[in-house]
Amino acid sequence: MNTTSRRQSPAMFAGSFASRHLCDNSRKGHRPTALLALILALGLLMGQVSELRADEATPAAAIHIHDQFEVERVFSVPRELGSWVAMCFDDRGRIYASDQGPRLFRITLPDLGSSHSPQVEVVSDQWGYSQGLAFIQGMLYVVQHGNHSEEHFRPDVLLRLKDTDGDDKFDTAERLIEFPKATGDAANWYEHSYHAVVPGPDGRTIYIVSGDRNGVPCSQGRTPPHWNRDSWDFKFEPHPYSGGWVLRTDLDGQNREFVCMGLRNSYDLAFNRHGDLFTYDSDLENDLGLPNYRPTAIRQVLSGTDSGWGGRAGEMLWSWPARWEDIQPPVKNIGPGSPTGICFGYGAKFPSRYQQALFACDWSYGRMFAVHLTPQGASYSADPEPFLSSQGLPIADVAVSPTDGTLYFLTGGRGTQSGIYRVKYVGQESTAPAPEPPLDSATSALHTLRRQLESFHGSANPRALAVAWPCLGHTDRAIRSAARVAVEWQPVAEWKSRALAETEVRTALQALLALSRSTTGDSTIQPELLRALSKFDFNRIKPEEQSWWLRIITVSAIRHGRYDAETAQKLVAQFEPALPSPDRRVNEDLVALCSALQSRTFVPATLDLLEHSRTQEEQVQYLQALINSASTADWTPALRERLWKLSLPRVPHWKGGATARAVRDRTLHAVIEILEPAQRQQFAAEITAARQPAPLIPVNNRQFVKKWTLDDLLREVESARPRQDNIQRGRQLFSDLACLACHSVQGEGGQGGPDLTTAARRYSTRDLLDNILNPSRVINEQYGMQIYTLKDGTIHTGRTVNRAGDTIMVATNPNDPYASEVRFREQDLESTVPSRISLMPESLLDTLTIDEVLDLLAYLREP
Repeated sequence: MNTTSRRQSPAMFAGSFASRHLCDNSRKGHRPTALLALILALGLLMGQVSELRADEATPAAAIHIHDQFEVERVFSVPRELGSWVAMCFDDRGRIYASDQGPRLFRITLPDLGSSHSPQVEVVSDQWGYSQGLAFIQGMLYVVQHGNHSEEHFRPDVLLRLKDTDGDDKFDTAERLIEFPKATGDAANWYEHSYHAVVPGPDGRTIYIVSGDRNGVPCSQGRTPPHWNRDSWDFKFEPHPYSGGWVLRTDLDGQNREFVCMGLRNSYDLAFNRHGDLFTYDSDLENDLGLPNYRPTAIRQVLSGTDSGWGGRAGEMLWSWPARWEDIQPPVKNIGPGSPTGICFGYGAKFPSRYQQALFACDWSYGRMFAVHLTPQGASYSADPEPFLSSQGLPIADVAVSPTDGTLYFLTGGRGTQSGIYRVKYVGQESTAPAPEPPLDSATSALHTLRRQLESFHGSANPRALAVAWPCLGHTDRAIRSAARVAVEWQPVAEWKSRALAETEVRTALQALLALSRSTTGDSTIQPELLRALSKFDFNRIKPEEQSWWLRIITVSAIRHGRYDAETAQKLVAQFEPALPSPDRRVNEDLVALCSALQSRTFVPATLDLLEHSRTQEEQVQYLQALINSASTADWTPALRERLWKLSLPRVPHWKGGATARAVRDRTLHAVIEILEPAQRQQFAAEITAARQPAPLIPVNNRQFVKKWTLDDLLREVESARPRQDNIQRGRQLFSDLACLACHSVQGEGGQGGPDLTTAARRYSTRDLLDNILNPSRVINEQYGMQIYTLKDGTIHTGRTVNRAGDTIMVATNPNDPYASEVRFREQDLESTVPSRISLMPESLLDTLTIDEVLDLLAYLREP
């Protein structure tokens, strides 16, 4: 229903819903219960949802959209129908949508320009729990999230729904894939579980994308099976973490292989007309301000690649930088956000530029980008253009209708208000179907070469080395990456000698990187690698190639064993004189190497780098290397004092996510420890001042005003007289109520709860008030607590912050994780279940007048 057209009649909707559109899934399927039908019909007939303005999805008029486009709200989903999180079209232009709960719906849309209401059917109350739907060859593929509690375990599965008797109703659900089991504290999160399923361009395959908490449901893949945590900060893992991945399988789910790994938490996938696959990957906001923070990003899903996400379960603390040659870089970093649905504009009645755009949705910031991709070499570049946005617009999914040529998007998730919207073009440009612009000859040749190299991924092939070897040193990163992966899939004995003897520097460095990755556990390889590298002059090659060289040194240390003292000393003598390099990435790798190899003399050069560092991320890296060398490097009193003098104006002012603040506190403590006792006394006043946390204003002794209910507040908000909002008072109230202890706004405040900077974009007024009044109704999994019951009856409520061997470390106060840490052995743990109680109190607004509530809301809505 267009928000400017006449209001939908609750009786009309409920009557059609209850009497005609509850799907009768006969025979093998599941029939919705009469009770469900009665509840829905009565609730809607009584007008409990449709008559409340505040219960409606964001009005179209409140959405800012690109010039010459128009957005229409087609359907405001009644609360009784849940919060919808995934959608797809069938071949007749009907939408299938999944509730975040158990129900699956089918929506028949009104024609463009019609004032009629959509017809909504409950397909099933057992086939929901899905964040991925695809209608393929008359069947509906459903990626269904299970139940991961140990007591009521139900696996995540890929279902295929069929209509076996031709009555236009799905009556059979085939279980094609049962995804690997995980329970307890390591269980998959719903929001980090298995997400989209999309058809492959060949019509014979499907692709599934997984979040970062899930095992791979097959052993066969295109990424070489020897990835690991190849960083000085880690040791070799016998069972390494894969991160998020993309799975390719046939339409029956039988022949499976994973295409790539190392994603953070991608929600959706989309193919362009050249057959290239893209995703919009997530960040980890806790890492903001740290060198390992990686923003949300448009990524091309390339065969055999590792995108570098290195976290795992409660240890989501690291990702590998794209400057490392064996880590796949993004096409385009976007910034903080919460990526959800994506689709290309193919089939939309839009101008050519937007038919070919990738539309990418951001749930937390309530926005959609039109990402314009341009072939560049063997891959792409991207220009993200803001397309539409609004406050209280948590966009979950997006798709183009195959029948009316408009772009539809769906809002919902985490219990928020759902709505279906469509976007149409109202300008004067031609909207005739536009073919994909052909690639120029040079670009086409590179894309063809990349695909040829990718054909050697996944197995040994006697032709692979002849094709791949000449491409190892290619100037195009996607080409040389595909070539290196192809080489790594071949038996090492067939190319080891060739790699060690190679004399062309770029080819040699790539071949030796492949060799270091492919020979885990073979300590005899390490001296051979070093001898092969000695043929070249580190100081006479390009910074890019220097970075490859240093990467080989690092990987060999992880795969073949740490260097003995004599070898380490020789490596330090070789590389330390290269400090400082004019290239930042080389400096960062050199400093990390010198620290790991226990250089005694690299401190002065690293302090010089620290003094001239331009970003917080650089400071973190250099200080971490210096701190790690506190007991191994030569620290004169003057160097210790210089370290303090350089740290004092920097470290206390570090900003970022929760992890960044913890790193700040640890770094400051470690720098103080490096000072000599007399120096700590000399700088005592500075140390005391630096250690003081940013003060939080305590809760005022405010008087009780009223026991506010949601209905009371909505009534007051909607009837409020025009007024000048006092945003400054709202900001003060946010402090007075101690909201800052857990939440941050515009970088100010704590990190124990979600960042509320974009709250108004994510939540409508109703949702925002409901979350404040009823904080335990929907608890964000990222900030929820766990209840740990030990075998001796002891109960702890908190979050897992670390593990060491069989020891679990739990922070019982997320605002002070180190002081509140408790430890227990894994074998002493009886059970772990999510807490249903939020840390946030329920009576926060009871000491506020309605004017103060309005000012608090105004502050949270402030751009």
